[in-house]
Amino acid sequence: MTKIFTSNGTWDNGIFIIRIAVAFYIFRHSLELFDIHILIKFLKEINFPFPVFFAYAAKIIEFIGSILLAAGLFTKFITPLLITVMAGVIYTMSEGDIFNGELPFLFALHFALFFFIGPGKWSLDYLLFDKENNKKA
Repeated sequence: MTKIFTSNGTWDNGIFIIRIAVAFYIFRHSLELFDIHILIKFLKEINFPFPVFFAYAAKIIEFIGSILLAAGLFTKFITPLLITVMAGVIYTMSEGDIFNGELPFLFALHFALFFFIGPGKWSLDYLLFDKENNKKA
């Protein structure tokens, strides 16, 4: 009964599964990079400043960010960039309304989660940079 009423998680490595799933879905969205003309056209229509630059920047961040997130590499660096991209998606596609832009808002929350708690033990960040924990293991 005490295991039910605790703040501890049930599986320490569960964050790995969530990280991989989120990375997969954001990767799918990033594939628009290879047919980016629709996004550029949309950004021009709404008079977004520097539409070509921001379209490519957003899709490249999503593409590279999804790969880094899946690997759990440079998580504290890439997640703020991904959050910024999702904020831009909410601003442009949903006129800043997080309730109409639920999906990008949920992505942003997941990215914030990975920023605050890290990518977990099954990550390259843990293997490469977390020397204190590696010594204990």
